[in-house]
Amino acid sequence: MPNRIKLSIIIPTVQKCLRILDQLTSTLVRDEVVDEIIIINNLPDNKLEFSKDKIRIITPEKNLYVNASWNLGVKEAKNDNIALINDDILICNDFCSMVVNSSIFNNQKTGLIGGTNRTLKNIPSDGVYPIPQVDNKYNLDFRILENHLGTGDWGITIFGKRQNFYKIPEDIKIIYGDNYLLYQNKLNGYSNYYIANAPILHMHSPSSASSEFSHVIHSDIKEQAKYFK
Repeated sequence: MPNRIKLSIIIPTVQKCLRILDQLTSTLVRDEVVDEIIIINNLPDNKLEFSKDKIRIITPEKNLYVNASWNLGVKEAKNDNIALINDDILICNDFCSMVVNSSIFNNQKTGLIGGTNRTLKNIPSDGVYPIPQVDNKYNLDFRILENHLGTGDWGITIFGKRQNFYKIPEDIKIIYGDNYLLYQNKLNGYSNYYIANAPILHMHSPSSASSEFSHVIHSDIKEQAKYFK
């Protein structure tokens, strides 16, 4: 019998919507391929606790922002199969299993696989957060992603092998991290994909859209140009 695929999940958070994070992690722990969930708590003054199995919380001394949190999570992950997942989404049961058991994920020429703004539905604002439902005949529709900029919500879920998660430069902190990963994979001869029918609900950036982070985003916009040709 072949070895079961084991996946490490990395979720940075500043605790903007703990109800969604709780529901998301509940779905993830039930997925048999998920071996560990590393939550990077970027709000060090607010303690974060989960009683669920598989969850490990890392609390840095200060807010690392998204991209450095991804770098840290990849470094700390114990498995070579890795997923970076936003804290503001809900996914269907066994979504991770569907991705990592696919032929696309296990193709040696695949770089990274992500979501896209063409496939998402907004989480309702009335506080009712239903888990996306799919039937047992559901097949994910993987499609080549040619570009590395202007990719919308592609980066809310990113699946790949450890070797395909290149270290993101320290001077881009919140945005352009996913674009950098796409670009590096393309430069190194890998094909990147998006899931055209991904069963995902997305709140749309309750953290990065906050005014408190606007100065960092403005800096990212200024610094990113040197990393893309």
